Amino acid sequence: MNSLLSAPEANHEDLFWRLLQYFNTYRVILGGLFLTAFFFLGDRLAFGIVYPGLFLYGSAIYLAAAFAFIPPMIIRHPDFNVQLSIQVCLDIVFLVVLMHASGGIQGGIGLLLLIPLAASGLIEQGKMMLFFASIASISVLLEHSYDYLHLGVGSAQYAQVGMLCVGYFATGWLMRVLAQSSRENVELARKRGADLASLERINHRVIQELQEGILVVDNSGRILSWNLQAESLLGVPGERLVDAKLEALVPQIARLWQSRQEGPMETLENGMQIRVRFLPVDGSNSVIFLEDWGSIQDQARQIKLAALGRLTANIAHEIRNPLSSISYAAELLLEDAKEEEMPSRLLHIILDNAKRLDNMVQDILRFNRKDRANPETFSVDSFFLPFLEQFCQIHKVPRESFALEMSTMRNLVFDKSHLNQVMWNLCRNAWHHSRKLKGSIRIGVGNGDKPGEVKVDIIDDGPGIPDALQAQLFEPFFTTSEGGTGLGLYIAREIAGINGARLDYVDDRVGGHFRLIGKGAGIE
Repeated sequence: MNSLLSAPEANHEDLFWRLLQYFNTYRVILGGLFLTAFFFLGDRLAFGIVYPGLFLYGSAIYLAAAFAFIPPMIIRHPDFNVQLSIQVCLDIVFLVVLMHASGGIQGGIGLLLLIPLAASGLIEQGKMMLFFASIASISVLLEHSYDYLHLGVGSAQYAQVGMLCVGYFATGWLMRVLAQSSRENVELARKRGADLASLERINHRVIQELQEGILVVDNSGRILSWNLQAESLLGVPGERLVDAKLEALVPQIARLWQSRQEGPMETLENGMQIRVRFLPVDGSNSVIFLEDWGSIQDQARQIKLAALGRLTANIAHEIRNPLSSISYAAELLLEDAKEEEMPSRLLHIILDNAKRLDNMVQDILRFNRKDRANPETFSVDSFFLPFLEQFCQIHKVPRESFALEMSTMRNLVFDKSHLNQVMWNLCRNAWHHSRKLKGSIRIGVGNGDKPGEVKVDIIDDGPGIPDALQAQLFEPFFTTSEGGTGLGLYIAREIAGINGARLDYVDDRVGGHFRLIGKGAGIE
């Protein structure tokens, strides 16, 4: 056989050598039985009845040859086909000799030739089966012809010899058909196995790369399998998932799984919002799909705003010039209509709405330029003190309405113009919704909950945001104030994001409370 074999071919080669060893074991047992029968049952079975010496020496040599075949099979040299051919030919020769020593066709030993012929056909896949059947038939015919010519055996027994030879060829043809069918089935099974193994690898790779987390559990809630995204969403390393109980690991999801309640978001201990779906696979296992709800919302928002951004940018550029002309014309008319009350009021309405449209255009343009960030490192007091002075001066807000509390000496890493835009928006919203008293708005700057963070809390004494509206708070074009564009908070969060920070609304049941968490630098 070719020494350069693929893995399936190597497996087939090993199988053939094992079958050849089993076949030789049969030969050893058969040789031992011949010798045993000759010494103890020779008279009853008529073994060696014509030529006892020939039968005895033939059986002994046959048994010795069977043992002699063992070392070449162990070292696998010469090759498989050569060894099989030698063994089958020796089987034919020795069995015909033993048949001749036992009285020819009447001894029944000729039937034993069917076994090596059939075995060789199955082992060798039927390639030389007809050749071996021909050698066996010729040998039996020659043996019987010798008996007929020298021992006077009746010619009528040629019919039995002929039927036996037909049996050899029938066995050869049948083994060839079976071997061919077996070879085709083995090849088909090998291909199917390779396809299944490839499909399994593909499925495993696809499952590992899915954005959804996947848990496979049995009826008792024991985790059987999972993917990397499930580890990430649950915040649990893989070794803890091995044979773990769903109820002990994530009781919130276990309750949903037991009740088969799909859809509601569960907030896990690591802060992740998870949406759960279930898929029963069979009677004993289920698949649990875990979706990062925050990621889904972000993707939907990005898809919506990608198209919206292109549209609004074009619209903003188109309406900016005529809007400027309208504002300029309205100002001129206002100068001429100062003495008349009705035209003056209408012109003020025109100017107010033109200003509102201009603010919206500015927000849209800033939105489309928000990815240009130049982070700087600066001390918190060097920014927030001047910012408050400037904000109160421009908006004509009493400075005592703002209370600044700084409990950290760390520096902040942020684009100053971006931070100014974020704080301007948050402070303007806080002033609009506050009671406008002394200390109505508190700005607290301190260390974050995690190392290396700085948090900025903007707290007002207003009524806060209703629970039903909090989920939409950072949606674009969503506003609760008359005349607002609905882009301020959305753009503020986006700007925070490109600076490596995050902006959230904190529901502390006291009032409006926004928290900006950014990167810090320097000492605590």
